[in-house]
Order: sequence, then C-alpha cells, then structure tokens
Amino acid sequence: MVAPETNPSVPRLTLLAPQGAEYRAVRRGADPACPVLAMPLGSRGLPQWWGVHQRELAGKGAVLLGLAGGLQPQWQVGDAVICQSSTDAVSGATRAYDPEMTQWLTQRLGLPVVRGLTVPQIVTQPQEKQTLGQTFDTAVVEMEGYGILNYIPRLGMVRVVSDGMHQVLPDLGATVDAVTGTLHPLPLAWAMFRQPRAALALIQGARTGLARLTVLAQQLTGNSEKKYNEM
Repeated sequence: MVAPETNPSVPRLTLLAPQGAEYRAVRRGADPACPVLAMPLGSRGLPQWWGVHQRELAGKGAVLLGLAGGLQPQWQVGDAVICQSSTDAVSGATRAYDPEMTQWLTQRLGLPVVRGLTVPQIVTQPQEKQTLGQTFDTAVVEMEGYGILNYIPRLGMVRVVSDGMHQVLPDLGATVDAVTGTLHPLPLAWAMFRQPRAALALIQGARTGLARLTVLAQQLTGNSEKKYNEM
C-alpha cells in the first residue's frame, strides 16, 4: 500500500473518539488541523449523532480511537491494538474494518492486529471478560465499534487497554445514559465510592490508557498526515 497522500483510494482522515476523557486525550495529541469528533459512549446514541454529522462524514474515512478492556491475559494496561473486525456480542455477527485503513494503520503504528468485541454495557467482572474472550475468540472489548460501522464503512479502529482481563471494575452500568450515550457524573461517583479499590485501579488504568491515546493521536497526525487531510 502506498502512502495515503498519494493514494486516491484512501479517504480523508478524521479521528473519532468516545466523548469525555477519551476525546480530550485524542484532541490533545492530534494536529490542530486534523478534525476530531466526539461520539456517544456505546451504540444507542449513534443514530442521533449520525444525523448531526452525516454531511461532514458521509463517504469519508475515519479512525476511531478509544479505550478497551482486555479479554485475554496477554493484553495488559497500556497495550495498544488495531482491530481488524468487531463482533456484536448480542447477535454474534461480525463486521470487518476497512482493509486498506487497517493496513495503513499497521504500517503507520506498528501495532498488533486483533479481533474486537462490541458489548452494550461495560464488562466489570474478570470471569465475564474471560468467557467473552473465549466464546467470541476476541482480544479486547469496547462499546462502539460494531455500531459505528453501520454509518462509516471506511473505518479503522485503534484501542488501548485500560483494564486487563483479571481486573475488577466498579459497577458502572447506570453511569452511561442508554439513549444519548453521555456519562452521568453522580452515578459514576457513587459507583466509585462503593468500590474504592476497584475505582483506584480503574483510575490508574484509565490514566495510562489515555496517555497512550494522546501519543497515538500524535503519531497519526504528524506532518505527512497534513497532506492526507487535504485530499
């Protein structure tokens, strides 16, 4: 595959990130000229989000960057991966990311390529993570990948592990709005208060993962990437 700035088949690059801390981490690292869009947490808010951004994204390519949970013991906090596909944990169906984008990301970042799993709710228990990884033969778990491929087929995805397979997370089920995909701060604070040890591990893992996201955004939007954005 030739460099993106000389290959007309590779789309203009836009970065996507789940709203909140992940978006801010990507925005910090990205070149100011590179468009970065915040998207809902999870897939349920995507139809409304797409209605707002369809005109600027239709027919274009994008890279989704965000955090993920590890589903296999070898993936530790701070590890970054490129997903070649996402499987929907509800239906069992699998969708592939754009192969040219995946190849370009692999050349650009030098990261391992894995299969991801998209779930409707945050997975908090080690046994559940292990079971999901074994059942679907996937490496990482997230909440947006499979759904966003409905709208942006020319998509690549990069994820950074913020909690390993054996890590317990606080019960965060009530913290994400099921309709809008926004984070509710009060339920989040209560969940963290009830499980302080799990909350501390979550915070430490998130800090590590977010710092890696910033570095990846820098790598993706270097000087040569400006030509990519202008295509």
